[in-house]
Amino acid sequence: MTPEQVKLRIQEKLGPGTEAEIIDLTGTMDHYQAIIISPSFEGKMMMEQHRMVMGTLQAEIDSGEVHALTMRTFSPDQYKKYIGG
Repeated sequence: MTPEQVKLRIQEKLGPGTEAEIIDLTGTMDHYQAIIISPSFEGKMMMEQHRMVMGTLQAEIDSGEVHALTMRTFSPDQYKKYIGG
């Protein structure tokens, strides 16, 4: 699964306004780092946000196609605070 495919899957499943940046950490297309900003995270704790993202890729995780995914997740308001805006 390419980083672009991971990005599109996350954006599609989490809905309108979701932005994702995906980096292939090892060049093997199975270890990724992600920054995800989504209105669907509004009012949810970080653990809930992470579960939502993992749910979008569950089939690929179960099959081993995605072996590792580290992530930072933010609602749009959380991200503004994070970047100092």
